[in-house]
Amino acid sequence: MNILLVNSSPRKHQACTYQLAQFIIQQISEKIDVEVVEVDAATLPHLDADYAKALSTPDLMYDESSGSLSLSNQLIAQLNKADFIIIASPMHNFSLPSSLKSWVDHVVRAGRTFEITATEKQGLLSNKPIYVLVSAGGRFSGKNAYQPDFFTPYLTEIMATVGLKDIQFFTIEGTVTNRETVQEQIDLLQKQLKNHLESTEISREMPVAI
Repeated sequence: MNILLVNSSPRKHQACTYQLAQFIIQQISEKIDVEVVEVDAATLPHLDADYAKALSTPDLMYDESSGSLSLSNQLIAQLNKADFIIIASPMHNFSLPSSLKSWVDHVVRAGRTFEITATEKQGLLSNKPIYVLVSAGGRFSGKNAYQPDFFTPYLTEIMATVGLKDIQFFTIEGTVTNRETVQEQIDLLQKQLKNHLESTEISREMPVAI
């Protein structure tokens, strides 16, 4: 199985979401062979003028062997090859961190991952499962929520735009306001993730994408 891990935490491998991602990979690798491609979203540049020019004038030919178009092609190829996608990310200011938004902007590309028709945008990618691991300093769900959540609806819609509609979110909340509950939440999520993986096709043998 090919697994794509997109890590957008500034805390890198120390982030609790990254550690949960490794837990998922370990659970799967105990049953089948896996190949993991890891993207450090913090290293991705934002879109540049050449990229914008190429999108605004698609009928012209552009050099895609270097620069932002080349990077976009590489990231799209990783997404295409993956059988399973894990996104590990914090919530920043109620939404995506800029690093994850940069990855999204590189892979959500007209003519490559979606096409525009007279009535809608249609995804060009084959559907595959996405697990999104989110940490937030405050609480944005349940009866104790006191901040909005623009992260979940945005990522759900933008992934559906390219054809990826099997998306599930697993959250750790209150990492700043309720630090004493973080480890308890991690332990609970590990149990939930293990049970979930065992009850789905993800943990079973899948043909390797080529």
